Amino acid sequence: MTRTARASFPRAVIRDRSESKSGFDKSVRKNGAGAHSWGSLADDKLLDFAAMDEQEFEYEEEVDSSSNSSHSEPLEEKKPGLQRTNSVVTNDELETARNFRKNVLKTANLDLSAIARTSYAVAASPKNAVAITSDAQI
Repeated sequence: MTRTARASFPRAVIRDRSESKSGFDKSVRKNGAGAHSWGSLADDKLLDFAAMDEQEFEYEEEVDSSSNSSHSEPLEEKKPGLQRTNSVVTNDELETARNFRKNVLKTANLDLSAIARTSYAVAASPKNAVAITSDAQI
């Protein structure tokens, strides 16, 4: 049976296609707010204000609990001291770093941060600058 034959069948002709299958009114529209646009903009506004009030309450609660704790320290005291390092690397440091990188895979525990800290040993610019000109020979 083809689609046109089904459409001309008596039961299909009798059926009112303007009514929805669920029985709900098709003229009900979404109001444009909330999840998947179900809800109203007024509800959305109220939810936003409620969320902001809740955040303020949590912040005040956090501030109160941190000020009441007896073992709290100022933030300046908790920070580790910054050490100034010399940007010029000596030959001894370079040699030590190269030896460390050569033997690092032979050790039992592999420390990736130590490998990263010795990257200056292998990351170096060329000794002699090579000028690139337009008439260079290949």
